[in-house]
Amino acid sequence: MANIEDVARLANVSIATVSRAFNNKPDVSEKTKARILEIARSIGYEPSVPARSLTKRKTNTLGLIVPDISNPFYGEVVRGIEDTCHNHNYNVILCNADNKRDKEFLYIDMLKNRWVDGIIFHSDYFTERHYEVFKGKKIPLVLAGRATKYDILYVAIDNFKAAYDATNYLISLGHERIGIIHGPLNGMEETVDSVDRFLGYKKALKDAGLKVYDELIKEANFKAKGGYKAAKMMLEGEIKPTAIFAISDMMAIGAINAVFDSGFKCPEDVSVIGFDNIDLCEVIRPPLTTIAQPMYQIGAVAAKLLVKIIGGEQVEQKSVLLDHELVVRKSCSRL
Repeated sequence: MANIEDVARLANVSIATVSRAFNNKPDVSEKTKARILEIARSIGYEPSVPARSLTKRKTNTLGLIVPDISNPFYGEVVRGIEDTCHNHNYNVILCNADNKRDKEFLYIDMLKNRWVDGIIFHSDYFTERHYEVFKGKKIPLVLAGRATKYDILYVAIDNFKAAYDATNYLISLGHERIGIIHGPLNGMEETVDSVDRFLGYKKALKDAGLKVYDELIKEANFKAKGGYKAAKMMLEGEIKPTAIFAISDMMAIGAINAVFDSGFKCPEDVSVIGFDNIDLCEVIRPPLTTIAQPMYQIGAVAAKLLVKIIGGEQVEQKSVLLDHELVVRKSCSRL
């Protein structure tokens, strides 16, 4: 197998000159570069990509960290990122953190050590520790699909307005006892999205002059099992909801199952609305009414912004908010 020593010997130059020619250094003449490259091609030698990347401090590789690739929401975001990166000649290293904070930090270190040019990060929980770690790494970063209170560029939707619209839709159908299944609202596991969606829900009820029932407010973990457990608790209480707003489709799917397992029907007895518009919404029974996030576009825009930053372009905005849409199906009905 040909190596750099063979190229140097045939070109009658030093190994250092061959290396500098491959890295397009200005102190090697164009004529010498062309001769070295032609010799390398003729004997089948290709320079080490990692070695060249270390020299140039650029790998044309981005790191992508997601919390749970089994969730269809993240799959669509990843597609948008990968397609966009491919169009800009970037490779993507995908890291699935399994919703584990320690695993996220291990991946951040690993990606930094591999000299990725930047990181797209999506976590259900972006904490002060995340902020400090990324700040210390000094690596270009964009958050995809999650808002943050920290000074970091993110691409998302207006979660407050989207939750307000979802709740208001249930109110327009005549519902007054509307429950919510939200994510963490305080402490280390707080998410800005969860808080904004919860506040949007409460504001819609307040604007309609409706009561916020503490018994109809439950926390879960964005998974179907969590949504099922939370809805079951609501339906077993003294004050039962006529409608449930789950702030993720997976939790909404769990809630629908809980409705049937509790001896009720959806939507005849209890309406359910979700959030995200994953593909499963169309195939479950009843098909799920939900807030559609532009998942693919979130990924694509995040990738475009990161490529711009890496290329030295100024990105003035601190956030990009994309449009959401209420998708009406058959899981909600009028009282």
